[in-house]
Amino acid sequence: MIIRKAFYWWLFPSAVVLPAWLLVGWAAFSQGSGWSFLGLLVLCPILFVAMLVVGGIVMARRSVREQRAVSWWDVLLFTLWHLSIIGFGFFVPGATGWFAVIGLLLFAAIFWVSLWELLTETRARVQLTFEAYQRAAQPREVPDAPGESVDGGEYIVIEERRERD
Repeated sequence: MIIRKAFYWWLFPSAVVLPAWLLVGWAAFSQGSGWSFLGLLVLCPILFVAMLVVGGIVMARRSVREQRAVSWWDVLLFTLWHLSIIGFGFFVPGATGWFAVIGLLLFAAIFWVSLWELLTETRARVQLTFEAYQRAAQPREVPDAPGESVDGGEYIVIEERRERD
């Protein structure tokens, strides 16, 4: 549970830290040209928005907000995605492209799995609410057994007569 809670608190700070790591990594490890830096200036805001979107989808789930912990699927996919971003930031010649491809595939996986979890959880909650509403709206059945009458079987009839003027 501690790991799941740690990822819960890491979701939104990672949207700032990991794109910043790419810029720091380029300055420290890259032997590339200014064009690669220009590419990073375009990539970092896109990565920031992508991480916010996926974090927002994860946080939209009621179970995540109540437990303050993400699911194990989220932990697995976010771990792999964040490791691919960190690996990309080292700018290892020949591996940078692979880290980029793996990162894009992992983003797609996180997006669709998170969306699937959100829709599944929301559908289950709506169905439970609808079933509870249906049970409450159904009329109560009156017992047919003679000893189980609702009012004891006694009826009082009051007749009113109108007098004509």
